[in-house]
Amino acid sequence: MSEIFYVSRKNYERLRADLDNLKKVKAELSQEIGEAARQGDLKENAEYIAAKERQAETLSKINELEIKLRNTRITDDINVDKTEARIGATVTIEDLSDGDVTVYTLVGSMESDPDKGLLSVKSPIAAAMLGKKEGEEFGLVLPKVTKKYKLIKLEYK
Repeated sequence: MSEIFYVSRKNYERLRADLDNLKKVKAELSQEIGEAARQGDLKENAEYIAAKERQAETLSKINELEIKLRNTRITDDINVDKTEARIGATVTIEDLSDGDVTVYTLVGSMESDPDKGLLSVKSPIAAAMLGKKEGEEFGLVLPKVTKKYKLIKLEYK
């Protein structure tokens, strides 16, 4: 079974645009290969060899993107219980050991960027908070320590 990818509508559209651009590149490379092939001996034709390599790379990227797009679910369209931490939620959590407060938006793995506050729902801390409601505490067991957190605020935009 294929992995399901969760992305925002904005990032889904970006992926579609990337795929369209790669298909244009593929068409340009086909022309380039045809022109290079007309130049003669293909075994020693550096332009032809380079164009074929770029074409293979482009076809691989197209295939990868098409698979991802087929298996993508747009988080904006998912109906979730908005009283619980789920994908698409912006959560404010407090580390109960030191009082640090952090804000994250829970996203799919393709959009994850913790430095920008985008936390994959597959990350250990997000997985521990999924299904929690405002005011609830949750724990995260790490190799050398168990961390305790509290879900302070939960919003969906």
